[in-house]
Amino acid sequence: MTNTFVIIPNFNNQRDIVSCLKSLIKAYPKIKIIVVDNGSTDRSVEAINLLRYEEVELIKNEANLGFAKATNIGLKLALKRGAKDVLLLNPDTLPSRGFLEPLLANSAEIVGPVLKFKRAGRWVYDFGGKVNFWIGRTSHDEYRTDNIKHLKSPDYVSGACMLIRRKVLEKIGFLDERYFLFFEDSDFCLRAKKAGFKVALEPKSVMIHNLSEGKKKPLYYFYHLLRSNLIFINSWLPFYRRPVAYLYLWFLALKMLLNRF
Repeated sequence: MTNTFVIIPNFNNQRDIVSCLKSLIKAYPKIKIIVVDNGSTDRSVEAINLLRYEEVELIKNEANLGFAKATNIGLKLALKRGAKDVLLLNPDTLPSRGFLEPLLANSAEIVGPVLKFKRAGRWVYDFGGKVNFWIGRTSHDEYRTDNIKHLKSPDYVSGACMLIRRKVLEKIGFLDERYFLFFEDSDFCLRAKKAGFKVALEPKSVMIHNLSEGKKKPLYYFYHLLRSNLIFINSWLPFYRRPVAYLYLWFLALKMLLNRF
């Protein structure tokens, strides 16, 4: 694992990033980590520095540049440092010993684990994502058990935990920075598949993803969700399917607005 780098973008996730780093270092004491902080104002930077982990290289952006751009800063630095494999990781994940080896052993060029999170007090298991090419929406294969006998091949794996081989980045480039937040992972995986690379879900690897439940989402969340969805539609749907996708997006926007207020 000497040539594997972990990239963690962070924005105002002080508690999560500290827990994530502690878990990751405990599981893999010598792994190289690059944290890219997007101008956090919640003392995330101070909290990371207090950990005094030699394995962690902290990049401090002066402003929030978005998930894709922050991740790309880390990716470019990792390649410059000689990375053979790069693991994208969200700060609200909890790595544990044994999750990484199955990802590295998988023959696919892009690999994701089963993401495990709680919904309404019960564990839910995410087995990768699908793209609806009629309306330009993405969804996840979610189950109440991790014992799935017939796994479907995913269209994409979540950027919350995604292992990428160096040759993928060298051939197709980095995340599309038009996506400030959302859809950058599905777009990247589709580009990789179009270039002939394999995207896979590794069932032997399981990662806890601490998704926030019940909290009222801020308006910028909906803005970027809809904006990124529009970019995704224009990037991946043929012209004759876009009118239906636009109508569906308007419907979603209205539904979100009514639910928000």
